[in-house]
Amino acid sequence: MRKPELLAPAGNWDALVAAVQNGADAVYLGGKSFNARHSADNFDDDELARAIEYAHVRGVKVHVTMNILLADTELKDALRFLRIVYNAGADALIVQDLGLIWLARLLFPDLDLHASTQMTVHNVPGATFLRDAGIKRIVLARELSLDEVCEIRKRAGVEVETFVHGALCVCYSGQCLMSSMIGGRSGNRGRCAQPCRLEYRLVDDKGKQMADSTKVGDYLLSPRDLNMSLHIPELIKAGIDAFKIEGRMRRPEYVATVTRIYRTLIDRAAQGGDYFVTDAETDQLAQVFNREFTTGYFYGVPGHDLMSYKRPNNRGIRLGRVRSYDRNTNQAEIELEAPLRVGDGIEVWVTRGGRVGTEVNEILVNGQNTSSADVGALVMVNLEGHIYPGDRVFKTHDAQLMENAVQTYSSSREIRQVPLDFKVRARVGEPMILEAADQDWVSARAATRQFGQNALNRPLTKEFLAEQLNRLGNTPFVLNKLECDLGENVMIPVSEINDVRRQVVEQITELRALLRKPKKACDSDLEIRMSVLLDDKEIDRTGQFPALAVAVGGAPETLAAVKNGAELVYFSGDQFKSKSKINAAEIQQARQYCSDAGVKFYLTTPRIAHDREIKQYLPLFQSLLEISPDGVMASSAGWLIALREWTDLPFITDFSLNVFNHVSALSLKQRGVSRVTLSTELTGEQIKYLAGRSLVDTEVIVHGVLPLMVSRYCVVGSVLGGKGENSICSGQCRNVSYALLDRKGIVFPVETDQRCLMHIYNSRELCLLDTLPSLVQAGPAVLRIEARRENEAYVALVVKTYRQVLDSLHNLPANPPDLQTIMEELVAGGPGFTRGHYYRGVMD
Repeated sequence: MRKPELLAPAGNWDALVAAVQNGADAVYLGGKSFNARHSADNFDDDELARAIEYAHVRGVKVHVTMNILLADTELKDALRFLRIVYNAGADALIVQDLGLIWLARLLFPDLDLHASTQMTVHNVPGATFLRDAGIKRIVLARELSLDEVCEIRKRAGVEVETFVHGALCVCYSGQCLMSSMIGGRSGNRGRCAQPCRLEYRLVDDKGKQMADSTKVGDYLLSPRDLNMSLHIPELIKAGIDAFKIEGRMRRPEYVATVTRIYRTLIDRAAQGGDYFVTDAETDQLAQVFNREFTTGYFYGVPGHDLMSYKRPNNRGIRLGRVRSYDRNTNQAEIELEAPLRVGDGIEVWVTRGGRVGTEVNEILVNGQNTSSADVGALVMVNLEGHIYPGDRVFKTHDAQLMENAVQTYSSSREIRQVPLDFKVRARVGEPMILEAADQDWVSARAATRQFGQNALNRPLTKEFLAEQLNRLGNTPFVLNKLECDLGENVMIPVSEINDVRRQVVEQITELRALLRKPKKACDSDLEIRMSVLLDDKEIDRTGQFPALAVAVGGAPETLAAVKNGAELVYFSGDQFKSKSKINAAEIQQARQYCSDAGVKFYLTTPRIAHDREIKQYLPLFQSLLEISPDGVMASSAGWLIALREWTDLPFITDFSLNVFNHVSALSLKQRGVSRVTLSTELTGEQIKYLAGRSLVDTEVIVHGVLPLMVSRYCVVGSVLGGKGENSICSGQCRNVSYALLDRKGIVFPVETDQRCLMHIYNSRELCLLDTLPSLVQAGPAVLRIEARRENEAYVALVVKTYRQVLDSLHNLPANPPDLQTIMEELVAGGPGFTRGHYYRGVMD
């Protein structure tokens, strides 16, 4: 059975060593900038080069992460860092930004590019789009089933990588704005604050709590951890090229333990025969970190079985229950369901008042001190708190497991060993020749300074040479084979043998470090080519004035938009179950409203569509072509491939494609896109810079309650509808509106679409009305109002207000209206407004 690559995380040097020594085939790590784990220690430029050399000597690949969106002002520095990565010999670059992909392919065509999971690839056309852009491997969205993964691998002609262990995001990666909009810490920029791990209450549109948090739990958006250890053979048979362990923010002990176990399991599966996971392996994976485990979406949509509603952090493993508690001595009696040692950390889930944790400093069994106790023992340990009989006890830290893990990366004796084949030739009157070669055909040769002499007592033997040559000490090498060509009665001093052994090992080490290094990229040449590629002269758009567009969710809203001055209507591809269902006749009616008023009408695709859903959508799309829409808004890259064979209509891209710089916009233009919607995380200055230099028309969202998350997990269906791994949803979302209430009393509306995906919306309404004078000057072709979930009254009011302001700015630019007053009147009575990132940007 073919072995997939085992890819382990390295957030710092110790984690790198832990991954390598415990059997990783490759590691992924980031520099100090431009990576999606900004809070990890990461590697400076010198450490990065040293890390790559360390890994390559031991036969391990290094994938460097540059998996964030890049601003225009960062592109040159990003490419200079990329030159460092390339010259250091990195095996692959993990990327998110479309512009960086385009530039990297031109400047470093020999460097393999891997598409980050942040690129939200979840269907065959999306994978095909990136393959054609020069991507060799795609880290697929975590929301795919195993069958879908297999289909993409077979049909897209690109390598695929999937996560097999570690933390899960509740949102499709690359589509989450929650951390960004709430606190300015963007996941797309490597600074996610994980608001999904906080407490929420599910409420209806009147604020009534819909689920008992004491029974369900407080953490409605916190998934369990992925654990595919029981299913390794199935994943291998699916053709997955790389198994990825999540965890660049994890401790080296975690990396060591999880990598070691998955190395063992992959090797075990590849041997064939009956596959198994031992109880010890299962327990150690749970002990090192878990929020409970799940197989994610590999075998279907798990609903509530995906989630860790009761706890957002490590549970450890169950140790037992408190049988009795003496409040005078603070001694708790526990019958052990797992071994316990002095130095372990335990936590009691107390009946009243949360949790109590402590490090075990003393264990009593039958009144006697002991350093450890096994399963079944009745022990007394010291615990302080509101503890009662029956409370559950968990072991959250296993001192022995951690100590064993530390040894794998702190010991000078290496676990990872590279076998060497030695050849020795020795003759009296000649220097001894030592040759060495590894399994990658790297070889070295050295000769002793002294000639062979007649042995007085002990001539050289193969056994003696094997003993001496295998003294490879603190190197990663080990003797594999030894061939000897020895003259009669020849002797060489031991010091000479040791010296040539050292010489060939040093040569092999240096050659292995250079094995994957490319021809060094010239600094001056790169600067010249960058200046050409990043020629970002401002484009003269004198006389251009932006059109006003509106994204709507129904025919009545279309009519309201048309009557009040919209010049372009986007008809929503996502239909929400809280609204009445849209049919082809309603879409045709909306088209007619636009045609009668001379307003352009664009069809909008669903934001998330797996291959099965694309297949279901195509007949509808073909029928809608009969109403002659003016264009199509693609909400993901896959639609640019899936729909292009059916129409030559103009394509524009939605904000979900995360266009953050003018090179990304250019790369989409070269794929046939006529206009790009800019990222909602850009500042006003960044919009001005990008729009003023883009060779393709740009669009900016100026108003609306924006979606913060799109998730295949539905909180309504899981908490209220009973959706689980083995149960279907009862459909509680139909014609009802829900929301999530956070611990500060802030309300985030929730919608469920026609494919049962959950969309979480911002608590505040984006309103950039008072920035319109600056936005108009910035040069975007279109300004958009997002109103897909709003009613016709909302659409009428907002469109009319923006139309009046834009007309005033167009006709009387020297005498703008009182925008502050107009804006206050517009948002009065609403949920509150925000200018998003227009002024504050995202945290760098």
